[in-house]
Amino acid sequence: MLSEKELFEKIEEAICVVLNAPEGEIKKESMFKADLDAESIDFLDISYEIEQRTGVALDFNEALHYITEKKGADITDISVGDVFDYIIKVLQQKKENK
Repeated sequence: MLSEKELFEKIEEAICVVLNAPEGEIKKESMFKADLDAESIDFLDISYEIEQRTGVALDFNEALHYITEKKGADITDISVGDVFDYIIKVLQQKKENK
């Protein structure tokens, strides 16, 4: 299993590829729309790239439900850290179900 540092690096790499962001620009606090200028269509590409690098398929409905439970239903943007936390949760569930 990947360490949290390795996992974040894989997520960062996936986001950089899709959004053409310079390496080192992606932080956990980075907001997809406000900071990274991501558009809705980019999330499909980002999720694909994350899955290719980590083996974790992102279920957007489940991820959004998880994030809104954590941050409130009135959110208008999500952070890289939100996605990271969701992936950690999915990996922990997989580990527990083995």
